[in-house]
Amino acid sequence: MTTPPTRTLLRAALATLALGGVTLAGAPAAFAAPGDNGDVKVHRQNTPDNSDVNEPQVGCTFRFAAFNFDGLQSIQWDIYEQPGQPGNQDPSLKSGSIAVDANGDGHTDDITGLSSGMYKVEWTWVGQNGAAKSKVFRVNCPIITNPTPTPTPTSTNGNGGPGGGPGGNGDNGGNGQPPHHKPPHGPVGAGGGGSAPIAAEDSSTFGIGAAVAAGLAGTAGLVLIRRSRRRDNGAA
Repeated sequence: MTTPPTRTLLRAALATLALGGVTLAGAPAAFAAPGDNGDVKVHRQNTPDNSDVNEPQVGCTFRFAAFNFDGLQSIQWDIYEQPGQPGNQDPSLKSGSIAVDANGDGHTDDITGLSSGMYKVEWTWVGQNGAAKSKVFRVNCPIITNPTPTPTPTSTNGNGGPGGGPGGNGDNGGNGQPPHHKPPHGPVGAGGGGSAPIAAEDSSTFGIGAAVAAGLAGTAGLVLIRRSRRRDNGAA
């Protein structure tokens, strides 16, 4: 026959066993279901693939790395723009897969082509029991545009200055030609030193002409005297 203290101990033990059974029944909900192990990290371009660090800000080139999945799985990943449309499944901007090794690790090749903004990567796999896992990250990749070349200025006919310079008129060399000057008419005044050579040249010419005329006149007179003497001497 059990005593009252013994009965109290038995009741406490039964209550503990009952509570333990309820806790064990709820244990699967507290742990990941079989096949739902693993995580995906966002890596910058130069981060080693075996690093389990997650980098939520990347540049124009980045990668995804998978860790601790069940061995020899294929992980499907999709990138979505953030924030998405509430209540709608936005189209995937980029997608691919990661083939993990026997240890459950793997990585993608370089991923490019996203402009600056917020994105989310989701990954799923065959045999998944729970919801898709995801990570949000930012891409900093400014778009570089080619500057518009400055057009080469072209010359305008009729608007150039002397020698083709700006500010002139067409009559003053609008096409880059030197200006045309008319030669002066008439002799330059004596005060300018221009008429003296011309006068000297004219007087010299006059003196030469007079000497020639005098010579001719003397020759003609000598011929007449000789003819006159011949007649006086009875010459024909």
